[in-house]
Amino acid sequence: MKRLPTVEEAKKEIQFLQQFVQLTEEHEEDTLEKRVVKLYATHGSIKTVADVLNMERENQLEPIEPSFIRDIIQSKPSDSLHQLIRAYYLKKTRHMRKKTTRKSAW
Repeated sequence: MKRLPTVEEAKKEIQFLQQFVQLTEEHEEDTLEKRVVKLYATHGSIKTVADVLNMERENQLEPIEPSFIRDIIQSKPSDSLHQLIRAYYLKKTRHMRKKTTRKSAW
């Protein structure tokens, strides 16, 4: 069971979440990369972002692959929301990216 936070910890968490919401709502979407970052901040899923973008495009162009979205998220951050999203994504996927070290029999 998760422990109950102290009042100070709860206040800091509330402040962080309010800043995150404000940052997401005020984020401009003038490029595809910025649109991907904002959609990922809103939905939290690469597959959902790909589905939303492909529905918006309505077969006008080639469909956007989830790997393209992953590459955008993992790229060098271009603004503060992208930096926050990238850090969250890398933390969330650390266990999948961690290389297993095997001891050789030699």
